[in-house]
Amino acid sequence: MSNGYVIPVDPAELASRFGSTYDPNDEEADYLDPDREAENVPDDAVAEFFADNDYESRIQPLLDRIPEREADLIYLYFIQRKRQLDIATIFGITQAAVSYRLERGLQRIRFLLSIPQVTEEELRADLPHVFPMELPCPLCCPTKAKAAWADAGELAEGEGEGPKSAPKSKPGKSKKAPPPPPAANPNQPCRVCVGSRAILIDVAILVGMWKTTCQSEVATMLNLTQGRVRHRFFRAVERLEKAADQDERFRPYSSIFSAISNKNFNILREVELPQWADRGGDAVG
Repeated sequence: MSNGYVIPVDPAELASRFGSTYDPNDEEADYLDPDREAENVPDDAVAEFFADNDYESRIQPLLDRIPEREADLIYLYFIQRKRQLDIATIFGITQAAVSYRLERGLQRIRFLLSIPQVTEEELRADLPHVFPMELPCPLCCPTKAKAAWADAGELAEGEGEGPKSAPKSKPGKSKKAPPPPPAANPNQPCRVCVGSRAILIDVAILVGMWKTTCQSEVATMLNLTQGRVRHRFFRAVERLEKAADQDERFRPYSSIFSAISNKNFNILREVELPQWADRGGDAVG
């Protein structure tokens, strides 16, 4: 925490202040306490990425993949060497919120640095070779899509996923249901199929998971159930692993989605914490 003085500090020491205590499977984000100090766990592997000769080549391209506010904080703190207290004043939030946004931003960057870097264009060009199945768009053609799912023998939500334990909850807390997908504008092409009225369903799910790492967000974007997204995503990961064994072109994609499925769900997801509303902390991840 800031002591009120500007002291030149090596980026390695700055980065070491933010160790990872995040549980990617904790969707309620109860671990984020705006009054708790950041853990002081050294992380030299992250610190060295903020060296002057690495920032532009390794970190800057990743900032578009994390929430804009976190990208701003990382730039101000690690590159401009601003104090947390000064950053908090600039954005009108608490110093604790700055601390936890920095920590969360570093967690996202660690994950992104651990996986191959690809573009959405590359995903959409290569994945159809493994996943050619095309179905009516579930957003602009929901009735046809539902019939097509049935004809294809697809599972309904929850089928084939094994027993589920009841979700843990705390007294006085409840999860907010995800918002319904926005109504289609008849004057604009569908945002999912871009007017084609059909999509490569597995490609769409994988691209959505690459962007958000969040099953519920992908389900909302595609107007599908979360159970269906989950079922097809895990099945797609298995198919990609087999494809990668036969063709090295698919190895980067297999690495990415295997990493997401290995306890990294929601790592790129940004959520809102209502309890921060009166503390200067807006949406956080």
